[in-house]
Order: sequence, then structure tokens, then C-alpha cells
Amino acid sequence: MPGEFIAVSRLLATGRAPRLAVCADGGREVGWFEFARQVGGIVQALAPRPEARWLIHCEHPLAFAAALLAVLHAGRRAVLAPGLQPALLDALRPAYDAVLGDAAAAELDLRRIAPAALDFRPLEPRAARIDLYTSGSSGESKRIEKSLYQLETEAQVLEASWGATLGGAAVVATVPHHHIYGLLFRLFWPLAAGRCFDAALCAEPDLLMQTLRRHGEAVLVSSPAHLTRLPELLDLASLRSLVRRIFSSGGPLPAATAAQYQLALGAPPTEVYGSTESGGIAWREQDGSEAGAAWRAFAQMQIRIDPDGALCLRSPYLPDDDWLTMGDAAELLPDGRFRLKGRLDRVVKIEGKRASLPELEQALREHPWVRDAAVVPLDGAKQALGAVVILREPAREAAGREALIGALREFLAARFDRVLVPRQWRFVARLPSDERGKLTAAAMRQLFQRGQDAPAA
Repeated sequence: MPGEFIAVSRLLATGRAPRLAVCADGGREVGWFEFARQVGGIVQALAPRPEARWLIHCEHPLAFAAALLAVLHAGRRAVLAPGLQPALLDALRPAYDAVLGDAAAAELDLRRIAPAALDFRPLEPRAARIDLYTSGSSGESKRIEKSLYQLETEAQVLEASWGATLGGAAVVATVPHHHIYGLLFRLFWPLAAGRCFDAALCAEPDLLMQTLRRHGEAVLVSSPAHLTRLPELLDLASLRSLVRRIFSSGGPLPAATAAQYQLALGAPPTEVYGSTESGGIAWREQDGSEAGAAWRAFAQMQIRIDPDGALCLRSPYLPDDDWLTMGDAAELLPDGRFRLKGRLDRVVKIEGKRASLPELEQALREHPWVRDAAVVPLDGAKQALGAVVILREPAREAAGREALIGALREFLAARFDRVLVPRQWRFVARLPSDERGKLTAAAMRQLFQRGQDAPAA
């Protein structure tokens, strides 16, 4: 069973049973005693250093968690990059003073820091600061400042929402730990709740099944991109006795995918909607009902729609009581739930006609030959749209490429002005996404520059 829920700001000062499992790392479990000493050693190593802003560069999630808590307990500011690629870290260089982690260029190498006992004091959660960076679809990094209070408040809401149903299930993930979703669901929430998290990033089905079987029962933290591919790679029914709940975030899960999990497991994944800036806003479970397709706001969240149709919220996860306007159009329902209607910034004009890219994508998904689709404006002198499509078999054999494109174009032309029907098409095994499972416009445009259909990484 998990331990008592303890806010992260008080976690190290309060402590836990020495042998309580914090992390499963391959064949061994790292207990609380070892973890606390790891944090203590890093705090002591940071103490004589003058740098105020420390970028944390750790591939291993347990080392990442220890480094993050140590930076905060040392009274410094933590900086979390959206990825660990050298070019990205170079671009963020003005945002941090030094690197703490397992990289060759780190000013403090975690692998050379000896564990040490430390008498921890509680942190002031509103004063402890973390800078996150999100690249979004444009690829341009944006700094989001968070206090520890915001993150631990969200972890407390997650525990109040689902903790009783999760029990002592270990946390297994297919998403990285250095983005806000992975940070909260893989690290902050399990640490605060006293649940063990697994160190493996289970992107491959064989590793995922091996890890799940080792734990016996687990919570799976995943993304739409991974969950959409998984039914082709393994028998979903094999997860039934191993997974207590599946979480998904980073984008909407296709209704057809949710239905596959509902059929195989008896319940669809629990989808969480939010952003780095807002934190989690709402959740849903697409069980085939109309209510299941709508989003339910988390406790203490206030929702409204502004005159432009944008979703607005007030949230305990935000730094103040002001309303935050999201970039998503939404419709408020009588029961307090809401429907998302697509990104407001994904409305473009083609030859003077207004095109909602989410509407085009949803229409394509309704064609019996299409499993999933994304539409992107293409660069060039003439305005045009490109469609990236994952086909259902045997659509490929049922029609040649030109006939297939013709059928899809006619299908869309029945609902949209012909100038809005995509002119270029790519058929792929998977939609291009980053490590968080998010689609990026830049990656989709690259498919059209290749000049042919190709699997998307």
C-alpha cells in the first residue's frame, strides 16, 4: 500500500519508512532511506556554489527527482528544459547559470556526488521556483514559471480524484519525466502519495509488458500517440489484469481508440486536458456516451467561455486569481462539462475562405478508411492544405493511391468548400509527433518536402 500523502514541500522534512519503495530500477527497488541520502548529498554539493539557476539534465527519473528536490532545498531555482538535445540546451543558455546532472558538460556531475544524511527543513512552497520551457507546435521555447505550491496542489487534486482507486499500484510510463505531464504523473504525484514509480521509459511494447508483469498491477501514464499504436503491437486484453488505470495527455485520444480500450479492458483511458501554463484543467473517459465525450473540470476549477468562444479558467494551479484565456475554442454544456472545438490558432484562410483544421481532421476520421488524420497549411506561393492520413486496412488494397485520394477529396467536398479540401496527401504508418506525443506542424510539413509517403517517426 502507498504511504500517507505528504505535500512535496514537506516530504523530506517529514520522511517515510526507510524501506518504502520510491523507485523500481530494473531488478532492484530504491527505498526512501537511499533516496533521501541521495538528495542530501546533492544539497551539500550545491551549498558552496554561487550559481542561482540550475538546469537539471538527468536521463534517469530518480536522479532527476533527487536533483530537482535538492536544488529547491538548496534555495536555488530549478530550470527544466523541454528536451535534452545539445542544440536546445545551447538555445536556453541565457536562462540558466549552470547544469546539474549526468551530462558530460555538467558543472556538477551527479555520478560523482556521494550520498549524505541531512536534517531537512520544510520548504516554503510559494517561494520555491521552477522554470519550465515548452516548445509548442511552433518550436519556439516559452518560459513558464511555476511555484512548488502550484505543482504540489495539482498533485493533491490528482490524489483526491483517483488515489483511492489506484491503491498501491506502481506507476509505469511511456512519456518522459521532464515535461509537466510526466513530471506530475511520474514523479511528483507518486512521491507525494508514497507510490513506487518505475524508472523505465516503456516506449516499446516488449519492455512495457515486461515491466507491467514485474509489478503485477500498475498505473500506465501514456500519450495518445502511443495508445493509438499499441493495439497493433499487442493484444490489449493482456493488459486487463496488469493495469489498474491508464492516463493519457498531450492531445485528444481518437474516439475509435478509446472504444478499443473500452472493449478490451472494460474501461477507456482517462484523458487529462491542460497545458504547461495552466496545469491540468479537466478530464474525461470516452465510453461511447455523449457525456463521456465531454470534459469535466477538476475540483476548484472555474470555467467560462469568452465572447470569442475561447475557454477561460480560474485555477488553484495558477499564480493568481486572474482568468486565464486558453487557445482552445469550447462549448459549455448545461451540466457544467464542456466540449472542445479545436485550437483557435488553427483557423486559417485559403483563397479567402475560412478553414478550421480540427473540423477537417474530424471529418476525415469519420471516413471508414481513415484511422487518424492531421491537416496542415503548406508553405508556398499558393495557399493550400496538406493532409497526413493513417489508413485502416484494407483501404490500401481496395483502391490505388489516386483513387484513394479522389475518394477522400470527394468525401470532404460534400461538407466543405472545394478550395478547403487538401490538395496534397501523405499516407503514413503514424502521425509525426515529438517525445510527448504532440503533433508538430513543422514535422508534418517535412513529410510533404520528401515528395512521397513515408512512415513518420
